[in-house]
Amino acid sequence: MVRPIDIADHLAKTQAAEKVNQIQKAAPDMDQRQFALQLEGKLIRKHEQANPTVKTDEVIIHRDNPKKEQQQKKKKDEDKKKKSDVHLDVKA
Repeated sequence: MVRPIDIADHLAKTQAAEKVNQIQKAAPDMDQRQFALQLEGKLIRKHEQANPTVKTDEVIIHRDNPKKEQQQKKKKDEDKKKKSDVHLDVKA
């Protein structure tokens, strides 16, 4: 048989045990909700951020030295002279 003191003790503990039981049942759902909220927040932040642009080919303009231009011109003139100096005698 159950003593009256034990019954009073068990009745006092039932509310606490019930709360613990509810928390244990709700914990997985709460974890899932928390994870979903965090994931949603990350997605929102990702969409709000601008994506960095990819660098494409860049055009770089350099000023040419007059000396380089003169050297290139001389080289072209020399190449023309070499081509014009070559004579072929064709006999039929």
